[in-house]
Amino acid sequence: MLSIGKLGTGQEMYYLEKVAEGAEDYYSGEGEVAGQWMGDAAAELGLSGEVEADQLTAMLTGNNPADGQPLGLRAVGGRGPVPGFDLTFSAPKSVSLLWGLGGPIAGVEVKAAHKAGVDAALGYLQQEACWTRRGANGAQFVRGNGYLAAAFEHRSSRNGDPQLHTHVLVANATQGPDGRWSRLYHPAIYEHAQTASYLYQSQLRHELTRRLGIEWQEVRKGIAEIDGFADEHLREFSTRRAEILEAVGPDASARSMEVAALTTRQAKEQNVSREELHERWRSKGEEIGLDAETVSQTFDANAALNRLAPVAHAAPHEQIGEAATAHASHFERRDAIRAVAGAQQSGAPASEVVRMADEFLASGQVLRVSETPRAERFTTRRIWELERKALATAERMQGETRGQAGELIAARVIEARPTLKVDQRKMVRRLLSDPEGIVVVVGEAGTGKTFAIVAAAEGWAQAGYELRAVAPTWRAANVLRAEGLEATSVARLLAQMEGGDGAEADSSLLSPHTVLLVDEAGMVGSAELAALIEAADRAQSKLVLVGDHQQLGEIEAGGLYRALAERGESILLDEVIRHNHEIDREAARMIREGEGRAALELYRSEERVTVAPDAEARTDESQVDFAVGTSVCKSLSGRR
Repeated sequence: MLSIGKLGTGQEMYYLEKVAEGAEDYYSGEGEVAGQWMGDAAAELGLSGEVEADQLTAMLTGNNPADGQPLGLRAVGGRGPVPGFDLTFSAPKSVSLLWGLGGPIAGVEVKAAHKAGVDAALGYLQQEACWTRRGANGAQFVRGNGYLAAAFEHRSSRNGDPQLHTHVLVANATQGPDGRWSRLYHPAIYEHAQTASYLYQSQLRHELTRRLGIEWQEVRKGIAEIDGFADEHLREFSTRRAEILEAVGPDASARSMEVAALTTRQAKEQNVSREELHERWRSKGEEIGLDAETVSQTFDANAALNRLAPVAHAAPHEQIGEAATAHASHFERRDAIRAVAGAQQSGAPASEVVRMADEFLASGQVLRVSETPRAERFTTRRIWELERKALATAERMQGETRGQAGELIAARVIEARPTLKVDQRKMVRRLLSDPEGIVVVVGEAGTGKTFAIVAAAEGWAQAGYELRAVAPTWRAANVLRAEGLEATSVARLLAQMEGGDGAEADSSLLSPHTVLLVDEAGMVGSAELAALIEAADRAQSKLVLVGDHQQLGEIEAGGLYRALAERGESILLDEVIRHNHEIDREAARMIREGEGRAALELYRSEERVTVAPDAEARTDESQVDFAVGTSVCKSLSGRR
């Protein structure tokens, strides 16, 4: 896998001092191999071989590592730019165990395979994620000449478990076509990180299949473990991960995991020889049944002599399309590359993966829908036709009278709830009295959508309509259930209506006397939402879609709710009542509209943000306003 960390201003000096001291740490120390220059920009400067401490200092302080002269990077005010990025490529745990316990032949071949994977992934990032900007306000994107990078290969985790990984420190600098050095447009690195990780894993599997005859378990999120290593073996040698999970819990976000990794890490044990570490690993392996004989059965030492290259699996275009649209109805080339890489159980060279992805994009199953300065966006013909049909159905439903409770009931319900806001009253009145077969409600978190839904539900009940509420996840459904509404997941309702797991389809779940309400509709995938539209239309049920199309993107292939919200006359709830202070409401609006940096600056200007080097110092300096923190975190988690 690939993780990315920024080297903060001043933080890089810690690493540089450790390098200068020759101390045991992540980037230098006794027993670790010397750093090696990587990247096309480094090669153009004539840098190769081992990285010297003064060269690394120069690289991360805006100077030419070859001669120490300034690169001419433009000064940036305020806290200044980050000096660089730490791209950490980690082998799957079973690969690290094979390297640590498999003997000399396995050790050599695993390291070579790992290096090939890192080289392939960094090559992809240089091709696709090495951008800088020119022109007024940096409006023009131009490609850089590659990365100025230094790679440090490490053998173990901070807890001393086998963990083969490489830190690639990338300077925040690249040379544009005009010869001028500029800062990297680093969001591109994050955008392409997952794809680079998939390519690293695919190349790694390919190399190990070729070199050691490895057979693999199922590929999950781009990663596969070696067949023959049991889950308990991996857990026993993953004490660092267990430590982090204990700190944050199993359901923590990726960002929380990153923070926990920093706050819980201890200094690596110093002056431990390779031989001593391997002896510890062998002893622990024997204790859990992972002895030399067991490990030897997971690979073929003779395969290294044959070098028989496995044949890349040509995934059907339909399969690639389904994988590429698993999280958004529109996708980019990087999504197609991941789809192909994830289909390679025995791995494939990164170049072959990219070639197959490009063949898919050029096929008749793919349509180009838009283009940005840095990438094209596509959809599949299947998704395109599915969405067009659903939109046509929804347009027809709009003019049909369904689920109409009447003006009198609407007035009674509203009068019984004097705390309803103006926009909530309008919402309840329209849901109950207007003759519409489909209604779209749009409102960000905290605008009171659920309270208004409960009021409308009472009105429908008075008029003899049964409300059937669904949400994309059980957690979201439970929010409705807590308000007294019967609710289930979208997947559950569709399974009940269409039949599944041996059960017969139940067509009686929807009828002309049913109102189907979909909460968090912006999180429902296009395929599922289209199925709900078709089912409601077939049963002549009223359909109410409630959500926020500017919130977190759809779980599955989505975009249909956004299209419905933008085409029709949606009900809009725009007064946020969750936040008590105007600054919180304004910051939430900024984040919702994609202006996260501006929201953070707003909090900074009001002295609502505390910056400290670590958690302990932060606690000493200030008491965090948890209401603000929760609002910001929720809003940030709702943005891609």
